[in-house]
This record gives sequence, structure tokens and C-alpha cells, in this order.
Amino acid sequence: MKHFFYTFICLCLTSFSYAQSLTRGPYLQSATNNSIKVMWRTSVKTPSVVRYGLTPEALNNVITDTASVTNHIIKISGLQPKTTYYYSVGYDNTLLAGANSQHHFTTAPPVGDTSGFKFWVTGDFGGGNNEQIKVRRWFENYIQSNFVENWLWLGDNVYNDGTDAEYSAKVFDNYYGYDSIFRFLPFYPIPGNHDYNSVNRFDDPSQHKGPYFDMVEVFKNGEMGGVPSGTENYYSFDYGNTHFIALNSELWQYIFFDLPNPYKTWLENDIKNSKQTFKVAYWHQPPYSKGSHDSDDGWELFMKGMRERFLPILEKYGIDLVLCGHSHVYERSYLINKHYGVSGAFNRNTMMIDSSSGNPDSNRTYIKYTYGPNKDKGTVYTVVGNSGKSEEDNGRMHPVMHKKFAANKGVGSMILEVKGNTLTGTYYKDNGELFDKFRIIKQDSVSVISGIKNNSLIQDVKIYPNPFKNQLMVEFNAKQSVPTAITIQNLSGQLIVQTVWNGKSNLGFNQVEIDELHQLSAGEYIISIQQGDHISSQKVVKL
Repeated sequence: MKHFFYTFICLCLTSFSYAQSLTRGPYLQSATNNSIKVMWRTSVKTPSVVRYGLTPEALNNVITDTASVTNHIIKISGLQPKTTYYYSVGYDNTLLAGANSQHHFTTAPPVGDTSGFKFWVTGDFGGGNNEQIKVRRWFENYIQSNFVENWLWLGDNVYNDGTDAEYSAKVFDNYYGYDSIFRFLPFYPIPGNHDYNSVNRFDDPSQHKGPYFDMVEVFKNGEMGGVPSGTENYYSFDYGNTHFIALNSELWQYIFFDLPNPYKTWLENDIKNSKQTFKVAYWHQPPYSKGSHDSDDGWELFMKGMRERFLPILEKYGIDLVLCGHSHVYERSYLINKHYGVSGAFNRNTMMIDSSSGNPDSNRTYIKYTYGPNKDKGTVYTVVGNSGKSEEDNGRMHPVMHKKFAANKGVGSMILEVKGNTLTGTYYKDNGELFDKFRIIKQDSVSVISGIKNNSLIQDVKIYPNPFKNQLMVEFNAKQSVPTAITIQNLSGQLIVQTVWNGKSNLGFNQVEIDELHQLSAGEYIISIQQGDHISSQKVVKL
């Protein structure tokens, strides 16, 4: 009788332990072109079961881990690139979430794919407030008509201290948080100073622990391209034709001093070995800002350290875009280069690569060359630190910045889009208003029309004045006296606006005057000089 009673109690306890709830997630991490990790948390320990398939009604594939845990991680492998799968999570035969249209994921494209993608970018968003809800609701509306593949976190992902309880209440919650987003959108995070309030920051960085690190599964082993970092503190990955570098601005042991260290060594090895068309870096504390944090202030040692010790490495190897948070403001720079001091040291004559707006809606676009005297020069720096924090602004503007949107006027987030040789960043206010847009076109020694390489038969090209009104002078040296065409193209490189000169070049120096350009509307164009299969191109601006 005693044995029967004991068995009955055990069975009841076992049943009670499985009568549990889902307390976090499911959410998605480490999405590659053939695998993904599904993570969730339960109120009591259970085994882990993920079912997945190509439709919500046919989740025919099953992965089971019999170990009983509360924090569940299941890796799904053997997937097809650029394919949408549906999934569910649970234990044994019990469904906890999924098996519907909301729970799905799309695998990454093959590395080098140029068909295009969109990422959502948010910084300082986990405040547990109405501003955070507004930005989330804008995004939920945006994705009704736009496909977004992934989500970049710029740090201070939760306030105030980065505790596990704060993450549960302000990030994973279904009221303030992003429970509805986590079901289908993988995220690539980095930590901020508030996340680090619950990290043993004074220990060796290789030993850093805390709720942030418990929550994430990132590419520390080079699973998606890049050089393995061996740590979740910083990492990199390739997505399509873009290389992303996720840095950590909270590692004072490596940031405050000029001494060689594994962080800087890894960064240089990683970026110099990337062959992707675009290179994007993101971290928390920005090198330039005049928002709630001023990069000129003497106590902003992390901002100063990142600017002085890491920007030279990034710019040396052609970084195109930097995304940061921390300062509760939206700021976006011109295309600049080699500014490593305080704001007063910015020299427009030597550090400004392009002083236009870079906004394609105003016929302005930044061109980055991969050849010639301006090879790899120019970076756009952004601060997206008001995705959930509102506070009074100081009314100041950093000289590198073209646009600023103070958090006391509203909050918002960015959509980053890359397609082919074009990168576009668009910042939306929480009410859906488009506040800023910029575009970078990567121009190499390949024609923007035909894709034929220039092997230096056309040299020393000079086009002036630039900007111009109705006349242009084109000068170049030719190694052959052959038929030559000079054309004007739009920035997409797909439409020839007109052929402005056809003739036979001289051997050596050539000078061609092009007039009667009044029919062109104001904006940016590409002038191309073509001799057979050989082309040289430059950007010009018509006033």
C-alpha cells in the first residue's frame, strides 16, 4: 500500500511538473543559409521538441532533446537557402507554441547573393514604455507590405540594469515587448552599458557572464562567414553580399589603451579578409554624437576609445556604414573619412568625402569607389538610439552630421536595405513619417551598365566643373586611338540618359567639351568613357 501511494504521488508530481507554461519565446538565433536555432523558456523543466515543415499544417520533421531543462535550445540543420519554414515548440506530444502562420523563419541567402535583403535596426529600445510600443507597432504595420529578414540590436536592449527579470518583462513580454516579432524574426545583438550592469565587467572579457550572454547564441565560431572570434563579446557574419561586424563598446580593458589585444587583432584580421561588396559595423557607444551623450565630453571614454582605436582599423579596410545607439537621438553623417578627434577638429576640406545629403529622393547618392585615388574612402555614421527612449535634447549638432531627430520630438527605427551594389538606410518615425534616407552605391572598375572591366586603357580621367550647370569638360589619357563614346547614366546604372560624344580618341591626351546639358534635371549622374570593352566612370552633380 505504501509503495502504491509513493508511486501515485510521484506520478502526480511528474504530471504537475509538465503542467507548465511558456515564459519566454520562442525566439530565433544564429540563422544561416542552412540552419537556425530555436530557443524558448518554460516555467519548469521539460524535454525539448521542435517540429518544422514547409507549411503550418505539415510539420513533418521532428527534433527532440530528452534532457529536461527550462532554457531550451534546438538547432535545426539541413535546411535550404532562402526558404520559409514553419515550426512549433513543446515537449513530448504537448504543443506550447507554433503550428500557425505566425511561427516561421526564412533561411539566409547563399553568401554573395545579390538579390537583396532588409534588416530592421533598433537601439536603446527596451524601456518598457509607450514609446517602445509605438515603434514596435510601426514595424508590425510596415511588414504587412514589406519582407524583412533580420533584426539588428544596437545595445541597451533593456533598462535599467540588464537583469533577467527586466528582459522577461520589457523585451520578451507580449505587452511592452516583442513577443509577436520574436516568433519569426531572428536578431543579431550586441550589448550596451545598461546590459553590462548585470555583467562581471571587471573580469577578463573572455569570462564575461550575465543575462545578456545567457540569452543569445551568436556566430562566435564563424558559422556564417568571417573570422571566428571564439567569444560572444564580438563576432561577424556574412549575409548576401554584405559583411556585418558586431562589436562590443563596453570592453574597457581593450578600448582604453593603445596596447595590442585580441579584440583589435581579431577585428583587423576579420575585416581585411572579407570579400563582400559592403561592410557594415555596429556597436553601442557611438564615435560621434551631440544627443543625450556628447562624444566631446571628457568622461565619455568608451565613445572616445572606439573613435580613436577602432575607426582607423575599420576605415583602413573600407567600412561603408557604422550603426550605433547609446545617445537617445537619431543622427546621420555625411560620407566622411579619418576624423578621430573631438568635433572641433573636423576638417571639411580633408575629411569630407561627399557633403551632399546622400538622399536618392533628392537626386543625391554617395558613391564609394573601389579603385583610384578615393579607393575605399568614405563612411556613413549613424546613431539610432531612440527606439524606445524619449528625453530633452541639447539642441546641438555634430559637424559630421547631416540629419538629427531628437528623442523629445519622437522615437523611431531604421530599415537597412542592400541590393546589388546599392545600400540604402531609411529612418522612420514611430508615426510612419519618413525622416531620413541615404544611399551608398559601390562603384568599382566595372561599368555600371555592362559589367566589363577597365584594364587601365583609359587613364587620368578629369571631369570638371563638378558640380556643373550646363557644360562639362572631360579630359583623359588613352593608350589607343580607337572609337570612343562618352555617356551619361542615371545612378541605377541601368538607363543610358544619353550619349553625349562619339568620336575617335587621340593617342595620349584627350579633351572633350560637352555642352547643351540644360535638358538634364538637377541631380546626380554617372559619366562613362568607353572604348570597346574598356570603361571608366565618375559621378557628377548637376545643379
